[in-house]
Amino acid sequence: MANAAEFAVKGAAQAPAGPLADAVSAVGGDLPAEAAKWEARARRVSTPQGANVVTWRIWGSGTPVVLLHGNSGSWTHWIRNLEALSAHHTLYVPDLPGHGDADPYTDTPSMAGFASLLWRGLDELLPAFGMAVDILGFSLGSVLAETMAVERPAQVRKLVLLRGSFSDGPLALPEGIRRWRGVTDPAEMAAIQKHNLGVLMIHDTARIDALAVALQTRNVLRTTLDMRPLLASRAPENFHRLNGEIHGVSGEFDVYGGDVAAQGGVLVQVHPQAQFHLIPGAGHWAIYEAAEAINPLLSGILSSTTARHPASG
Repeated sequence: MANAAEFAVKGAAQAPAGPLADAVSAVGGDLPAEAAKWEARARRVSTPQGANVVTWRIWGSGTPVVLLHGNSGSWTHWIRNLEALSAHHTLYVPDLPGHGDADPYTDTPSMAGFASLLWRGLDELLPAFGMAVDILGFSLGSVLAETMAVERPAQVRKLVLLRGSFSDGPLALPEGIRRWRGVTDPAEMAAIQKHNLGVLMIHDTARIDALAVALQTRNVLRTTLDMRPLLASRAPENFHRLNGEIHGVSGEFDVYGGDVAAQGGVLVQVHPQAQFHLIPGAGHWAIYEAAEAINPLLSGILSSTTARHPASG
């Protein structure tokens, strides 16, 4: 999956330490104004489960939709989609354990453990216990979305997987990533993150704006989770067990997809009922880079009335 490669190149295995830990706020800067606006509008809730706590932000009103961010990210991965999606839906957007504002994870991380943690949080947050939700997962979040759908198939209406690959095998690691650990100069850090965004996340480098750089910098510096056991715990068979309404959404130039159109063929071959949507000109972080194309697509998917059938056993 994209996530293993994303982890390897971003170096998110350990929490910032030493001088870097002391410099995180200086290097990462304050929350950008656009993100601060959405932070101020959010209903922020924490759902403790034993020693672990998930931090959620909730926006909007309407049918419930869960948005799951990618590796070394946070709720801000969805910043360009919140306006459109919250217009007709209640958005439940967590910072996954060890990411963003979530506490460090105290157990050995696993996809199944994270999925259960998220479901138990939703049990507290949803207006009715067992209420069905739509789940949209980006990159790492798409793998968690699959795991959640297998754990509670009757509670998932629509599943939207936003990533470049739907194959089971490992993906090639993109070349040209610059290391950022140990960098304490804000200008140098910003230059590195802008470069890495162009290699990993955004195809059209003209679309790498100051907001993208600021969010990327804050997100990678605030990631404390050792991703290795989480990524190793992925069960590829979960993808094959899915059923019902499934959508795959890929940027045309997603670096983790190789032949992205062919990956769409893999999705439809495994799940003939699935729909594949290719976003022209976009890279991996298409929900940011091509929000003007993604938002109408996602809004249309969520507003359709196609029935969902449970995941197979």
